[in-house]
Amino acid sequence: MTTKKKLSNYQYFLKADTSGYEGQWIAIADAKIVDHGRKADTVYYRVKKKYPGSDISLAKIPREGDLIYDLF
Repeated sequence: MTTKKKLSNYQYFLKADTSGYEGQWIAIADAKIVDHGRKADTVYYRVKKKYPGSDISLAKIPREGDLIYDLF
């Protein structure tokens, strides 16, 4: 994955409305959400097939009420 494309996907993710994907994995390619689902590997391979050659970023969207713990 090129740094420029990776940064573009990340910048898109920071601004994207992901509220409709709570509890799911989303796939971002070419700075847009292109797929989503409950299993990361399924989403990844589906997108890899649909968008060959594209850089793909995956992110897990937490459900409302999920907590992130800082153990340190």
